[in-house]
Amino acid sequence: MLEHVKSLAQLSKVGTEIKNITEFNATLPILLKVLSKAKNGEFLLKMGNTTITTKSQKELLVGQKYWANMSKSSVGAIILSNLVRPPKMLEMIEKSPLKFSIQDLDKIFKESKLESFGEYKDFLLDKLLLAQNRSEFLNLGNLLLSLHNEVVSLVISDEHKDGLVQVKKSKNKKQSLEFYALYPHLGALNGRVYLLEDGVGLEIWVLYESVKKILEANKDKLKGFQSIAIYQEKDIRPLFEFEEGVLDIRA
Repeated sequence: MLEHVKSLAQLSKVGTEIKNITEFNATLPILLKVLSKAKNGEFLLKMGNTTITTKSQKELLVGQKYWANMSKSSVGAIILSNLVRPPKMLEMIEKSPLKFSIQDLDKIFKESKLESFGEYKDFLLDKLLLAQNRSEFLNLGNLLLSLHNEVVSLVISDEHKDGLVQVKKSKNKKQSLEFYALYPHLGALNGRVYLLEDGVGLEIWVLYESVKKILEANKDKLKGFQSIAIYQEKDIRPLFEFEEGVLDIRA
């Protein structure tokens, strides 16, 4: 079932539908950053290479990133809704010194077993010894610590968009894998891949109803699954949360 994780990594391609955020395409959440707050209560927001000014019913933190649905009112005002703060490790994976392409996954999964991923571990240790700064050491250390906790964490770079895929063997169900993914324009999602009598099944939980609808409309991009079910869930957490401080990777 490991080879099916490649299909999950390719979900990031759906995010390329938002090519120009000035079009206010409401089919997917927008990743924005709060730059400042004016005295009149309006916020200056950055989305991609564009900045806008708007009000928010929810108090926003300056410097913080949010996922949000964006639309326009009948009078042309920008409306933000369903604001969710992404995990802090979103910024960490953007700075990761180790990023794989979709094509790299074939080799990684063919040469490794989920129980050990020994070659991947050795590769990370070699990279850690060559870390040039604290940020590189912290990122590589988190990948190693994740592996120690039986979670394979991979930073995926596809068409200059970075995402994270985590996978581990399920302890509660036989013949199944749990996964978590983090994509800038899809938000966080998790689920499981499991064996059926006649193939492989897939269950996905997403943060936004809009993401649920667009993934259902693009099921054909997920190759190799006999059954696909997609649900909405408000609380989606990583299989392993990256640390922001000093790591003890001796364990």
